Amino acid sequence: MPTKTNVASKNFMASADMTDAPITDQLRSLARGEEPLSTNEARKLLQAALSHASNRTVQRAAEMITEAEDASCTADLVKAYWRLKRNPLKKDPGCLGKTAIVKALVQIEHADMEVFRDGITYKQIEPHWKGEIDTAAELRGACAIGLVHFAPAMEVLNRCAVLLCDAWPEARLGAAQALGTLGQVDAAPLLRLKLLTGDSQAEVHGECCSALLKADREEGLAFVQTFLTSHDADQCVQTALALGEARLPGTFDILRSVWGRRAELNVRESLLLCIGLLRTTESQDFLLSLVDKRDIRTAADAVKALRLNGPLGDLRQRTEAAVEATESDALARVFREEWLD
Repeated sequence: MPTKTNVASKNFMASADMTDAPITDQLRSLARGEEPLSTNEARKLLQAALSHASNRTVQRAAEMITEAEDASCTADLVKAYWRLKRNPLKKDPGCLGKTAIVKALVQIEHADMEVFRDGITYKQIEPHWKGEIDTAAELRGACAIGLVHFAPAMEVLNRCAVLLCDAWPEARLGAAQALGTLGQVDAAPLLRLKLLTGDSQAEVHGECCSALLKADREEGLAFVQTFLTSHDADQCVQTALALGEARLPGTFDILRSVWGRRAELNVRESLLLCIGLLRTTESQDFLLSLVDKRDIRTAADAVKALRLNGPLGDLRQRTEAAVEATESDALARVFREEWLD
């Protein structure tokens, strides 16, 4: 009697016959099926996709390897990277294939640093309707993250110092993420300098805040919180998000105080969501106290923020009871949309 695994394998083989269907269709079948990527048939398909002429096919194969965290195709990923670097504007427009490959190598913790050291300085300038664009910026940032676990800390710091000044935000973002992953206090001065000099992209600012809170927990909180008073609303929100995700002691009082002082409705909503990320008793009690019929908008923001805590204990019932006490149909709709699966 055939087993479920045998049936799945036969179905996969029928839908992924290398001679009967385009390789893109086979990849879709593999993504939908129950067959693990570690089987010989799946591995052969991924190997073929990584050597395909279409960089989008290479990209999809690398993304599937990333999702599965499967290291069985490591050698093929590396080979594909170097192949796409030859005549890159023709073979890999948009740097899609190489970037996906590097992300896969980072995910499977590839220890050979040759690709990462090559990619962290690589640029691919392509024509764009606005002029020229460097499509390798995200690749450089990903390579910085790849170096963290295998390169000396000083090399990571030096390379990230360069990337933090990169002209393209994707590279700067990757550098900040790499320093956060490094998590060493030696990265703190570099991150403080970057935060003080500023960045045109609020997301980069937020990632630098997150990295500093990981690198220097004791001093980082006091430094980062100063940016909550920024006149730039996006910078304030990104700072709060970093604080909410870090969940360091004392963060609740900081965020609650800032929420009380900011007048912008969108910023106040975001600050409550960041308070929701803390998932502490005091943050939950505060948010529940805001579910009041006198201010339905704030109450709705609080209900959304409470949902970030997940179904912890009786929190759902407490939230529902608070909503019902307002007798607001609009707030009841918000609760149903947020809490009812």
